[in-house]
Order: sequence, then structure tokens, then C-alpha cells
Amino acid sequence: MPGHSSKKQSQRTKGNLRPSSSSQAAELLTSAGTASTGFVGFGSSPKYVPVSSALDDMDTSLDSDFRLVLRKLTKRDATTKIKGLQEFGELCREKTEEDLKGVLPFWPRTYNKMSLDVDYRVREAAQQAMSTLVSRVRRNLAPYLRNLMGAWLLSQCDTYPTVASSAQAAFQDAFPPVKQTEALMFCKESVLEYLTENLITHTQQTLSDPKSTEPEDMENKYNRVLTSSLLAIRKLLSSLPANGIEPLKQPITSLLDSAKFWKHGKSKVNMVKGAMYSVLAGLCQMLPDVANGYVAKISPLVLHNLDDNDAAICPYLWEATLSVVNHLQDCWGHVNVQKAFWPKLRKVLETGCHGNAVVIATSLLPLVSKIPPDLFPDKSKFYEEFFTCFKLGLSLGSVQKTSSECNAMVRAYMECAHYVIIQNSGKTWASSLLIDQVMPLVEASLLEVNSSLFKTPLYTMIGQLLNAIENTDDTSMKQASLTFWTHLKSSLEEKLTSTEEFAKGDNFEDRIVFLVKCLFYPQTEMKQKVGKVKFQLISDAESPKKVPKFENWAGKKVELAENVSNFVQELILTAFELAHKHFSASHLRIFAQLLEYDSSDKVVAKVIACCHGDVETETTSHYFVFEICIPWIQKLQETGEIGPEFTHLVQIACIFLSVLDQESVKLLLDNLSKTCKDLRSQYVLLEKLFGLALSNPAVLGWLQGEDFGEQLLSHSRGVCDRDIDETWSEETTIILDILSLVLATRVGNNKLLVPRKYVDGLLAVLQLPLQKLATAKGVSNRAELALGFVSRAAKCFFSQYKECLMTESANGLIVTLFMMTVSEQCQVTEETMVEACEAWCTGIEGVLHIFGDNLPTGLMSQISQIVQETVTSKCFTSTHQVSVAFQCVQTLLGVIKQNLKEDSEEFSTFYSKLSAQLTGNLQQSIPSKTWEYLCVKGDYPYIPETKGNDSPVLHTLFTSLYNCKVLQHLHSQISVDSDNETDNDAMETSTKLSNWTEKDLCCLMECTQSLAIWQFESQDTKMVLFLHMLQMKEEEDFVLGGKVLLSILKNVRGESFYLELSPLLECALPVLLCTAEFVSPSNQVTLTEIIVARILSLDVESAKTFDGGIGLLCVLAHLVTIVTVTKEEEVSEILLGGVDQIISWKEEDDDLFLYSRNIGEEPLEIVFLNGQVGRFMCTMVDRLSGSLTDKHWDFIMCTLVSWVQSIEETKIGSLSSPKIQCFVVSVLDLLVKVAVCLREKVGKVPGNYPENLVTEWTEFFSESIFTIVLPLFLRIHNMFRDKGPERNDLCLLTSVCNAAAQTTKPQILEHKLPPFLVAGDLSPLPDNLQCLMNHMCPLLLSNQRCVQMSAFHILHSIIDTLPQYDKEDKSFDAGATGGENKEENVTRSPPAKIMKIVDESSSILEVVLSDLPIEISQPINELSEEYHYTLSYLLSWKLVLHFFKSAPQELRQEYAGYLQDNGFIDHLMFNIFRVMPNLPGKMFQDKPCMDVAEPKSSSEIQHIACAVYLQILKTMPAMARNWWMSQDRKTSAFVDGFTTKHVSNILCTSEIRTVQKTNVQLQDMTIKARPITRGNILLSGLSLKSNGNIMDGLRLWKNNIDKRFEGVDECMICFYVLHGTNFQLPRIACRTCKKKFHSSCLYKWFNTSHNCTCPLCRNVF
Repeated sequence: MPGHSSKKQSQRTKGNLRPSSSSQAAELLTSAGTASTGFVGFGSSPKYVPVSSALDDMDTSLDSDFRLVLRKLTKRDATTKIKGLQEFGELCREKTEEDLKGVLPFWPRTYNKMSLDVDYRVREAAQQAMSTLVSRVRRNLAPYLRNLMGAWLLSQCDTYPTVASSAQAAFQDAFPPVKQTEALMFCKESVLEYLTENLITHTQQTLSDPKSTEPEDMENKYNRVLTSSLLAIRKLLSSLPANGIEPLKQPITSLLDSAKFWKHGKSKVNMVKGAMYSVLAGLCQMLPDVANGYVAKISPLVLHNLDDNDAAICPYLWEATLSVVNHLQDCWGHVNVQKAFWPKLRKVLETGCHGNAVVIATSLLPLVSKIPPDLFPDKSKFYEEFFTCFKLGLSLGSVQKTSSECNAMVRAYMECAHYVIIQNSGKTWASSLLIDQVMPLVEASLLEVNSSLFKTPLYTMIGQLLNAIENTDDTSMKQASLTFWTHLKSSLEEKLTSTEEFAKGDNFEDRIVFLVKCLFYPQTEMKQKVGKVKFQLISDAESPKKVPKFENWAGKKVELAENVSNFVQELILTAFELAHKHFSASHLRIFAQLLEYDSSDKVVAKVIACCHGDVETETTSHYFVFEICIPWIQKLQETGEIGPEFTHLVQIACIFLSVLDQESVKLLLDNLSKTCKDLRSQYVLLEKLFGLALSNPAVLGWLQGEDFGEQLLSHSRGVCDRDIDETWSEETTIILDILSLVLATRVGNNKLLVPRKYVDGLLAVLQLPLQKLATAKGVSNRAELALGFVSRAAKCFFSQYKECLMTESANGLIVTLFMMTVSEQCQVTEETMVEACEAWCTGIEGVLHIFGDNLPTGLMSQISQIVQETVTSKCFTSTHQVSVAFQCVQTLLGVIKQNLKEDSEEFSTFYSKLSAQLTGNLQQSIPSKTWEYLCVKGDYPYIPETKGNDSPVLHTLFTSLYNCKVLQHLHSQISVDSDNETDNDAMETSTKLSNWTEKDLCCLMECTQSLAIWQFESQDTKMVLFLHMLQMKEEEDFVLGGKVLLSILKNVRGESFYLELSPLLECALPVLLCTAEFVSPSNQVTLTEIIVARILSLDVESAKTFDGGIGLLCVLAHLVTIVTVTKEEEVSEILLGGVDQIISWKEEDDDLFLYSRNIGEEPLEIVFLNGQVGRFMCTMVDRLSGSLTDKHWDFIMCTLVSWVQSIEETKIGSLSSPKIQCFVVSVLDLLVKVAVCLREKVGKVPGNYPENLVTEWTEFFSESIFTIVLPLFLRIHNMFRDKGPERNDLCLLTSVCNAAAQTTKPQILEHKLPPFLVAGDLSPLPDNLQCLMNHMCPLLLSNQRCVQMSAFHILHSIIDTLPQYDKEDKSFDAGATGGENKEENVTRSPPAKIMKIVDESSSILEVVLSDLPIEISQPINELSEEYHYTLSYLLSWKLVLHFFKSAPQELRQEYAGYLQDNGFIDHLMFNIFRVMPNLPGKMFQDKPCMDVAEPKSSSEIQHIACAVYLQILKTMPAMARNWWMSQDRKTSAFVDGFTTKHVSNILCTSEIRTVQKTNVQLQDMTIKARPITRGNILLSGLSLKSNGNIMDGLRLWKNNIDKRFEGVDECMICFYVLHGTNFQLPRIACRTCKKKFHSSCLYKWFNTSHNCTCPLCRNVF
């Protein structure tokens, strides 16, 4: 603050009226009238600060929002300005036109400033804001245009591309193209004045504020403004018409008169120099008369700097160069040619144009053409040096490696050479240039291995040059041309005749051929690939360079001049001589390719003369073919190797087919055919012949002859009928190539070139490999080759020769290929299988195209039979097979649907008939184990007798999956949710019921039945079908499938889906069981009345039957869970009548109920009846407990006790019987419902419960029951401990675990479990509790969740009683601390059995989670083995934390010390964070479900982990805080962020609520919770150090206060009486000052201060 020299503010005193905040200060200033209007404070009303006088004087018509935004734009911060410009743009879109008019007077100043800002983002935002503004104001911008246009045009030339493009876009939005020139004309003087000021007047200091701008930014801004201003002048001159430029001559002249302007041409900043050259080029072009007045300055500035190699400058420099030499008359007079111009130009040539040849090279010819004749007295010397330097630049590796650079250089070189030689023809030195300068370049391109010149237009341009020379009248030039070709031929022959092998990568032969090709067919444009970058591999570098391809070749062959023609003929003759003499493939190739370009009689005659001398013959071609080519081919055949020589010879022979007569052609082809004995040579020959067949009748006639057809069949049969080996693949590839030639070549009327009988014969031959494959053994390695070959051949036939599809062999091939794909008989790759599928699809398409709806019945029936056999096979047991089979059928149906008319009756009949044949016939029965499971689970009243053996569930499941997919495809419009493709296949039906045949309905029911069975067989498989309109089959056989299907129908149809009741009453009881929930609520009440009435009509004997009491009670129990949801009042009396009837059965025959006797010896009917009675009672207690009377409760409780006693009397081995399990599970479930009802409902929810119900249960019934249930829990667990429980056993185990978990605390403490003590166990617990711990703690590590949860609930009930035994354990203190000399930092372990479980499960978690960082959450799969260890770990820690919370304060420190010293807290915190989800949702607000019967889930582990973490923060906050503070920065930040976001609010709310609801009374102290208060520092310090909640901290603080008032001195280190963690008094006194300290505080003092002096008196302690 002003007036205070100290940094710290003085203390406020009474009467000090200085405001304590800026908000108050603002209010005082405003009220006093000394503050300017609108001071920005921290009050609620929005205000603003007028920071400049310009804004103070703003017109009141300016909108307040615009006013606020314009003030933001005056800030220095770039971010603020960007946001302000964005807000300005938004306001321009939202405000009215009048508001925008108001802002226009203030915009030019702001825009001009923003356009020059240092930050490019501000400049870009300014242009975007400008675009938005001008799009709204349009013509209203005109009065302010002159003030804006200078900065606007400068921004269009900004050095940052996005800024320039934004400014250009704004300009185009403001003015249409026809108006843009007018706008510039309107503002040209003001624009030029603005730009001139930037160039001449402004400096770095005037453009920027030195106080707020860094020197570097100031310099960059200045250079950018200079560059943009120069470019803007060029843009202005280029945009104005001629009459518009005239008025600017005077301002331009004034600019050119300024010395500062010319200094910019020597700037060290490249972009400024480049812009300067651009301006000078524009001046020369648009104002040549003005530029000529300054030629003395312009010419040296440009022509003396040709060697500037910056890529950004070169385009402007060379544009300026050409502009100077073209428009300035006396430009050469002001240039020092020998010392400045020529050395700089020479350097450009020698360096390959500095890597900018694409830009510079195109300017060389115009520059050379403008050099005056008298500039270089010795022209020959100059041009010799010129081309020598040019060649030096061309030879550089950097030029040769870049195709664009090389092309540009070569093109410029040849253009200059062409110009100079033709312009100076007749002069001796011109001929020398051709031989000495051009010749070496051509030789290098042909002879040097690493040269890339052959890829350029060099050969075309050399041909054009020499043709032009030969067309002149000058004899010396023609002689020079002859010398050129003669010398070049000698150089080529020298390398051709060399005995040394060509180096690897030397494509010398290709270059020669390419040279000749370019001479005959000059290229017009090089084909360049643009936009792709490829890194060169070592192998690529060594591979031969490819001859380039050209976009266009001249369509017409060029007539060569005499010397050029002789050169080509001599090359052909040399190549033939070398090939014939040395049998050289390379020379033969050159000869064959060159002969294609020139095969005249003159050439052939020379070739014959070279070989056989002068021979008299009528035609040279006939002699050459029969006397030279044929013998040569025969000689190659005798060697047995068909190499490239053979191909070249065939190519040579075929060249002459067009000039031979018909007899000679036939004779030649017969000889060639006999000579070509193998497939490869045949294909080489046929490839040439088929290409010539349509243009040569003699060749066509020979190919259509019998000799060729029989030979073709013979060759094909020889390959297809032999054994498949490694060479077979190569031969079949050739066969396929030949087949493609045969089928693809057509003659008139689209007929096959080869007669049809031979083509049909080929089709039969090509099936031989698959026929041999079907009968062979061990064909896995050969199937790939055979199937791939036949598939490709078949597709070739079916697509190109559709007539063959009318034959039986073609249909057989289609069926065979379909069988291969649908059944996957051969283990082949996916690519081969796709080829086979494409082949038979092509065949089916062709058949449909030929026959239409009248398809051959044999073909479709064979395909259907194959599908049936495949999907009903016992090997059909994988989803992959289902997918393959369905895809094949789907593809088949899709092909049929696409190729037939869907609206025809024939199509519907054929399609439905075929579809019915494509589903598999299921023959299945429900397995006996499934019935047992359903009965034990309570979903079925009894276990039916199964007929015969169980059907293979797995096989029928996959057949059903296939059938479902087919039915879906036939009757559904499929809508697939792409985001959820893994869990369910969702199918919706929009098809009328009439489309479903009776067979479809039966098939669907069978599929649903199979899927239902599998759902009970494996809980991990889920399949859901959504079908709209399908009636339920009223057959008992489909009870499972019907239940599943009806559930699906209910979900799809919603509330409108109900079944009629009357037909169901005539069905069997199982049908009622699965359909009861799908009738309307009113009909459900009616059905309940009917079922109860039937029960009331039963006597005791009828009650024992499955169709009587057993089945009816099962249906009624199911109905209770349904009707009580909506119709409880209507049915309660009815259902109580059912209970009364059961009581009457008991009174009539007491033996009807299994009271206190061995269940295993009772009849099956009695056991099932008791089980169903238990089920019914269970649902009544759960749903209608408030309606039960005293009589009903007495019956239920007495029956429950007697049944539990009967279970106790039953041998433990009998409990594995399904019928016994049905009874036991129902009894235990009834026990759970009764216990839950009495604990949670009686006295807490409305209901008419008997008065002494809870008392009777607690004092009599529960003790008798749970005394038996707790040991029964251990017995049943031990029974399944060694062997894993099956589905039925798991139901029993879950029920007994759930029942044991209901045991109350007193009953657990007085348990009757077998004694189980461990020798050497030093636990302070009494034997009874230690025995319980020994029994229950190991169960926490069980691999069954229900067992773990049950053990947890039992231990959790009594864990809070254990700390008292540690408190009473005197032996621990004396033994551990040595009696009187007791240390303060004593540690004590929580219950050892639980800590052992923590340790064992933690070791497993360490393996799973140790490598993960703390911020990565690891979901625990419920099917993994780690799930149970993780659950055990979390449950154990919940017990430890509950135990810790129950312990008194003095013991908590001991427990905390033990957990801390042994690293348990570190492991817990790391493990918890790795298991908790990063996005917990409401997991901290909601308690996790800890029910025993709940299924396992991955989210359950995460939820319990969240609960444990919350419990840690409530119970051990100090330990959690210490752990957090000891972590690294990254871990600490993550934990802090996670806790703050997800836990802190919940924790604070909970603690405050706890304080508000507490009934704890502390003497002389009142506790209240306030939402906002200032806490005491002492209380805050203690709460940070204590492990407990707020109430625990308050107690500790209260004890400190009490001790203080009792006269106990506090420790002079921590200033507390009681220590914050161990709650000890200061006990260790200084011998000098007698002050006492806590031992822990002293230890920390000595350790941190590194001395042993007293903290108070500083004497040695």
C-alpha cells in the first residue's frame, strides 16, 4: 500500500478506518466521489474501467457490451485480447445493425493495432472478427474504408499463412470479385501512404512499446511489418488497372528517392530481401518508365546477387532478374559482368541452382536469350564455360537423386543448348558444343550406373535437337550430327561387347531400348508421383533403377532422320550378332525389343546377312523365321531350361506373323507348338498368339483347329491327374493363366475362340484334384493347393463361360465347393476359403441367370442335404462352425434373393421351400441333471423320469444357435446396435405371423428349449431372442423353452402381452408354472383362487401326488410372488386358506411332515411335498408376513424347528442326493426369510404381528435352530471342500451359508462348534472364541463367495468384543516391556488369525497388481482365481477396521504401530487404489451389497474396495494421511485429487451428522455442529494426529484441557499434555531445567537437530 515502506501491513487498531479489502475500498471511493465512474471491485454488480481518454469520450450510442469488449482489447495480455476479439465476433453476430454502426467509428484504430500485434493468434483473431463484422455491415463500412484498407492489405500479405488467409477471406467476404478492384482504387493513395510510412518512417521503437515488449519481439515485429508492407505494395500495383497506377507514380517516386528504402535491399533478413525483389519486379513490369529512372540502383541490386541461395528469396530474385533484363533498357550498362554478374551466375550453375532448380532453371533460357551479343566478346569461350559449369551442376549427387531437380536441370540444359546451337549454326564452335558438351551428357546417362539422367526428358530432347540439325542446310552441322551418332554407337558397342558382367543395378539394356523408344515416340510429359514419401531400404538401393513411365507418348511414330535411323539399325544388328554368337539373353532381349520399333526388310536383310551371308530369298522375313528363329528355339528346348531367351525368341517370331502368308503362318505355329513341349513355353507362345488372333486370320484359324484343342486338353489332364507336390502349384498357375486366355478371348457374336467341346473337356479335367482329395488320406498339406486351384479355375469358368453351367459337371463342381466351405473339411487358410465361396457363388448366380425360378432341383436338394448333415453332425460343437455354416447359408440365400424377382409367386414358393430345408433337425431331451437343478432351485415341483440317455447338450446348443440365426435371417429385419455386439444378439421381428410355417414354429421352440437347457448348464452363456408374434406351444416338453421365450416376448411386447387364461387351465401343471406370470393381473388372481380351491379339495393321499399337492403348491408358491405385487389385499385371505389347508393335513396325518426323523429313509413323494410346503411358507413369510396369525406363526416356527432337527438326524452323505437337497434348501430358505422378517419387519413396518412373536423366537426357537445350523454350515462346507460343488450342491451350499449368516451375536458367542485349538497359540481370547476364530477365519479364503460372505458376517458380529480381551491381557505388557521399565511405543497385533488371512491374500494381490501404477485401475474378473483372494483381502480388512474402531484409544495406538511397522498400511493403500475404479460413480454413497446369495461380479469388488477406503478414512485418518504424505509427488497428487473429488464431501457430511446425532456427554463440555466456524488450532492439531473420528479427537482434546487445569505441564516440543498419537503424559525430565517431554517428541528432536541438548535450556540432556 502507498505510504508503507514495510512489506508487511501494520496491525489494524481501533479507529483505523482503512478498508480491509479492495471491495470495501472501491465502495468508499465511490461514495466519496473521488473514484472514476465504474470502478471494478469485487461486488455483485458488473462494472468497468475506462482506461483511456479515447474510450472515455465514446459516443453514448455505443452498445455497452461493445464498450466492454473494446476495453479488453486495450490490455497487454495476448489471451485477453484473443478472448476479446472472439467476444467481439460473437457480438457482431448477435447485435442489431444499429449497434454495429455505432461501433464502426472505433473499430479502425483497434483493428490497425491488432493487425500488427506480436502474437499471430491475436492477428488471426482480428481478421476473423473483421470478417464477421464486414459480413454484417456491408455498405456501412465505406466511410471508414480508407482507415482500414492499409492494415487490411498488409494483413493479406502477413508472413504467417493463417493470418494472411483469414484476411483474404475477410476481404472476399466484404467485396465481390468485381468490386475488389474498385475498393482498392478508392483507397489507393491512403494505402500507399500507410505502407510508405511503415517502410520509411517507422522503427522498431515506434512500432512497439519498448517498456512492455521484449527486444526480440520488437525486432521480429519490425521485420514482419517491413516484409508485409513491401509485398502489399506489389499486391496493390498488381491489382490496379493501368489507369489506376498512373496517379501513384509521384508517391512511388518519393518512396524510391528515400535512401532508407534501398537499405532494405541489403537487409540481413531474408524475408525482407525477398519482398524487396518482389517490389522491384512489380515496378519493372507495371511502371517501367519509373523504374528506368532508377536503373542504376535496381540493376546492380538484382543482377549482382544471383547467387543468393535462400529458397524463400529465389522466386522473387529470378522474377526480378527477368523483369530487369526485359523491361529496363540500359540494365547491362550498370552491371560489372566479369566481376559480379558472370561469377554469380557461374556459381548458380556449378551448385545445381542451389537446390532450387525447379524455380531457377526455367529462367535460364530467357536470361541467356537476353544477353547482348557484345556483352562477351569471346562467345565460344563464354558458352563453353557456361555449359561446362552447367554439366558440373548436373553431375551433383543431390541433383541426380531428386527427380524434379534433375528434370528441371536437364530440360534447361537442353533448351539452352538447342537455342545456342541453332542460333549459331554454321559456326565451328557451335558444332563443338554438340560434340563436347551435349555428347558427354548422353553418354553419362547411358553408361554410368549411378546416373539418373535417363529418367529425364533428355532422350526426347536430344532427338529433337539432332533432327532439327539434320533439317538445316548447313553441311558442317549435318557432319556434326553424323559424328555424334557414330561416336555414341561406338561407346555403346564397346560396353555391349565387353566380356565383363554388368554391375548389379546396371540397367544398361533398358536404357538403350528406352533411348530408341524416345527417338521413335517422343515423350510429352513425365509422370511424377506427388505427395508420397518412402524411405529407401538397402535392398531397394541395390535393385536396378526402373525406366520411367510417361504420362503421354506421341500417338504417331516419328520418321527418323537418316543418321538417327542408321544409328538404330546398327544397334539392332550389333545386339543380334552378340545374341546369336554368345547365346546371351540380355543381348537377345535388346534385339527383340529394338526389332519391335524397326522391323523393316532392310533391317532383317542385314540381320540375315550377318548370320548366313548374302542369301537369295523371296522374303527376308520367311527366311529369318524358319532358318534362324525356329532352329534357335529348338536348340534352347534341347537344353531343358526355359529361360528369358525363349520368351524373346517367341516374341521375335511373332513379330513377323503379320507379314507372312497363311501357309507360312500355319507352318510356323505348328513348328513352334511342337517345339514348345512344356507348359511354361506353351503359355509364353499362347499369350502372344491370343493377342494377335483377332488381327490375324491365319493365327485365329490355327487356334480354332483340332490339333491345338487336343494339345490343350492333354497338357491340362497331365497336370490335374498327377500327384500334388511342391512343383504342382507352379504348373497349376500356368494352367489358370492359359484358361484365362482361352475363356477371355472371344470372337464374333461373343463366341469362344477355342471350340466349345474342348472348353467343356477342360471343365471336367479341372475337377480331378478335388476328386483325388476326397479319397486320399493325410491331405492337409495338399488341400490348400488343390482347393485354391479348383476355386480359381471354377470362378474363371463360371464368370467367363456361363454356358457350362447347364452341364452336370458344373453343378457337381458347385456342390463340391459348397461342401468344402460349409463343413470346412480341409484345414485351409481363410483366403482359400473365400476363393472357394466366391467360386460357388459365381456358379449359383450363373445358374439363376440361366434358369430363373426353374432351378435344377437336384442342385438345391444336394446343397440342402449338405447343410443338414453338417449342422447335425456330432462334430458341430463350436461357434466358429456355427458362424461358417450360417455365413454360407446367408450368402446362398442372398445370392438367390438378388438374382430372382422377389415379388413373384414362384420366388416366394421356392424361397420358403428352400429355407425350410436349410435348418437342422434337433432330437433332444432335457438332461436329468438339469431337472435336478431346477427342482433344487425351486423352479420345478419334482424330478421327472428321463427316457433313455441324455442328449448331447453341447451339440444341440450349437445346432440351435445355427437354427436361430437362420430363422432370424428368414423372418426378421435385423437392427444391430454396433456399440453392444458382445453380449446379446438382438433381433426384432416385423414379419406377419402368416410367414411362419408350422415347421418354423417347432424349430424355434426346439432352439429355445436347447438354449434354456444350456443356460442352466452354464450360467456364463446368454442368448436372447426378441420375437413379436408367436403363440406358445401348449406342450409339456417345451416347458423350459416356453419360459425363456415368453420372458422375451414380454420384454418386447411390453404391457400389452398377456396370455389367455382359459386354454391354460386345461394344460399340465408345468405349463401353468411357466405361463402364470404372463397372464393379466386380474386373471392371476383368478388363477390363484382356482389353485387354492384345488388344494382345498385335496385329501391327504392326493396331497402326496405330483399332479396333486406337490405340483399345486409349486404353482401357488410361484403365484404368491406375482400376485402380491399388485393384488395383495385381494389374495391375502385366499392364500391364508392354503396355509390353513396345510395345517389341516398335518392335523389329519402327522406323519405327512418330516418332523425329527431321518429324511433319507422317507418316500420320494413325502420329501417333495415337504419341500414344496417349505417353498410356499417361504413366499408367504416374505410377501404376507403381516397377515399371518398366531396359529400360522406357531405352525411355521414349530415346523421349522422340527425340520432342522430332521436335517441334523440325516446322514451327511445323504445331503448329496437331489431329492434331499430339494427339502433342505427349502427349509434353510424358510429359516432365512423368518429371521429377516423378525429382525427387519416386526415392529418396524406395518403389519398385524403377534405380540410375543420376537420374544418366543429369541428365547426358544432360534437357539434350537442355530445351535444346529452353525455346525451344519461347517459340515456341508467340509463335504464339498475337496471336490468342487456341482450346480445342485452349490444351491445347497448357498442356502446353508445364508442361514448361518443369520445367527445372532449371543448365539455365536455360545456356539456348539467342535473344539479346534492350535498348540502354541498365545491369543488372549477364551477357548470358545479362539475355537470360533480357528473355524471361521480360514473360510475367508474359500473359493466360494457364499462361504466367504457367511464367515465374514459371523466374524463381524463378534469382532467388536475382542479388544476387551487385549485390554485385560496383563501378560502382554509385562512380558513385552519388562515390567516397570515400560516403553511408550508398544505395538500389538490385531487378531492373529485375521492378520494371517490378510497376509496370505495380500501376497496373491501383490503378484497381480504390483506392476501397475497407482492411477491405473485393474478390474478383477469374477471368473478368475484372483477374485476370491481379492474378496478375502477386502473382507479381512473390513474386520480389522471394525476391530480397530471398537478398541479403546490406548489400544488403537498399539494396533496402529503394528500395522505401520509391518507395512500392512502401505500394501493396503496401494492395493485399494489399484482395485477401486477411477470413476466410482455412487459407490461411496451407497453401501455395497454383502448378501450371501448374491452372484459374483467384478463391480462388487470395486464397490467393497470403495467401502474399505471410506472406512479407512473414518477409522484411521492419521495413518492414511501419513501414508499420503510419504508418497512421491505424482502418487500424492493422484490420491489427493481422487479423495477430494469422490470422498471428501461424503466424509465431512458423515462426520458432521455423527456429531449432530451423538448422545455422548463430556463433562463440562457441550458439542454442537455448525456449518461454518473457526476451529481451534489445538483441536485441529490433535485431529490430524489421532486415528478416529471427530468425537475421538474431541475426547483427546478434552483430556488435554483437563490435564492442563490439573497442573500437568505440557511437553515443550509439541505443546500438548497428552501425546497426539500414543496419548502418554510427558515423563522424561531434563536434569537441568527439570522440564518434562514426551519420549517420542524427544526422539524426533534429537534426530532432526543432530544434537542431544535440551530443547528449552540447551544443556546436554
